[in-house]
Amino acid sequence: MTKHISIRVLFALLFTLVFIRGMAQETDKDLDKIRSESGVDPTRIMSRAGYTIMVYDKPAAVGQINNRLSLNLGVNRWSFSAKYDYVIKSPSIPGGGFNSGLGDIKFSVLNAFFVKGNNAMAGAVEFSLPAGKGELGSQYFTATPSVTYSYTINPTLFFAVQPQYTFDLLKDPLYPSLSVLTVRAFLAKFTKKGYFFVFEPRPIIDFENNNFDLIISPIVGKALGGGFNLIGLVEIPTSKSGIERMGALYQFGFNKSF
Repeated sequence: MTKHISIRVLFALLFTLVFIRGMAQETDKDLDKIRSESGVDPTRIMSRAGYTIMVYDKPAAVGQINNRLSLNLGVNRWSFSAKYDYVIKSPSIPGGGFNSGLGDIKFSVLNAFFVKGNNAMAGAVEFSLPAGKGELGSQYFTATPSVTYSYTINPTLFFAVQPQYTFDLLKDPLYPSLSVLTVRAFLAKFTKKGYFFVFEPRPIIDFENNNFDLIISPIVGKALGGGFNLIGLVEIPTSKSGIERMGALYQFGFNKSF
C-alpha cells in the first residue's frame, strides 16, 4: 500500500512541477485556437475525434485498462459526443486469465448558451448505457446533468467550475441507488508554444453512501499542429478510503480537431 501511495504522490508532484514551469513558456501560436482544440474548456465548441488509454491502479490485485474511442461533433453552440470503452481486466483469481470486452457507452449533449466577453456558460447532460457485462460495466443506466461557468482571466489563462449530479435511471435491483454530486474546478494555462497545463481539484459527495472524496488531477497537453493534441493526466484520491475504493488513474491519449 505504501509503495502505491508513494508512486501516486511522485506522479502528482511531477505533473504539478511541469504545470508551474509551463506558466513561463512563450512563442507565437494562436492561443485561442489551442484552447478551443484542446477540449479542456467545455464552453468552446469544436468537432474532434480521439483515442485514450486509461490505466486504473487499485490497491487490490485486480487492475483495469480502458481503451476509449471518442467522437465529438460541434454545430454552432451545440456539441454532441459519444464515448466507447473496450475494457481489459486482470484476473481476480490466479490463473483465471484476463477478462475483456465492451464497456459502458456514454453520450452527451451540450449547449454553450451564454458567451459574452470573458464569461461563458454551458449546460449539458451525459447518459451512460450499461453495455458492459458483469464486472466490465457499471450495471447502471445513468444521467449526469451539469452546468459550466468559464472565466477568461487573460488570453493565456482561464478558470472554470462545473457542478454535475449523477443519478440512476435504470439499474439492477440488487444494486443501490446512485446520488452523486461532483464539482469540477479547474485552472488552465495555455502557452504560445502549444503547451497547456490544467490543475483540477474535484470534490465528490456520494449521498447514498455518505462518502466524501477529493480528487486531485493535474493535466499536461501539447498542441502538435494541424488540430492534433497529446494529453496526459493523473487522478489521485486524497483520502485513504478513496484510494482503497477507486485507486489512482493514469491517462494518456490524443485527439484530432476538425
